[in-house]
Amino acid sequence: MGRNWVRETAAVNDTAIELLRLVPGERICEIGFGPGRTLERLAAGGAEVVGVDVSPTMVDTASRRNAKSIAAGHMRLHQGDGITLPVADDGLHAVIAVHTIYFWPEPITTLADISRALRSGGLLVLAFRAGEHPLPARFDSSVYNVPTTAEATAWLHTAGFCDIRVDHRPDIAPTIVWVSAATP
Repeated sequence: MGRNWVRETAAVNDTAIELLRLVPGERICEIGFGPGRTLERLAAGGAEVVGVDVSPTMVDTASRRNAKSIAAGHMRLHQGDGITLPVADDGLHAVIAVHTIYFWPEPITTLADISRALRSGGLLVLAFRAGEHPLPARFDSSVYNVPTTAEATAWLHTAGFCDIRVDHRPDIAPTIVWVSAATP
């Protein structure tokens, strides 16, 4: 399944990384890192990387994939709920979350914790299938809570984010939106 995720989401993740405007030395957290491809790309760009994923299998898979970065102290991976981040207040420059917002039981609570973890001026990049597009039959609507773009941006406002920007890249993925937001 992890290999399928990499193939299906590579371009979406690469666009999210592009929107982060990565600066070497920054501390970046990925929520829901799956098999670890994006973690690998962030570390290769010079970031100090923190990852949190709910699946012990994905933590093991990503740990093997990124063993050198972990051994060098450039990456730390955690099994966790992704609702609360395992970092100190103001400890991150950026957070990236691709295709994970669907599983957050209380999105505003999760976004508030991300805001807590980000430094002033820190950047959050979310990428998700926008709810204004029909959900494919393979997605169980009792499992996937797919927000519209308007709902997600409203949640960001409520959680205290500013400078919210929505990007559409129909050439990459016509049903996906990339939403970036900053902390004040």
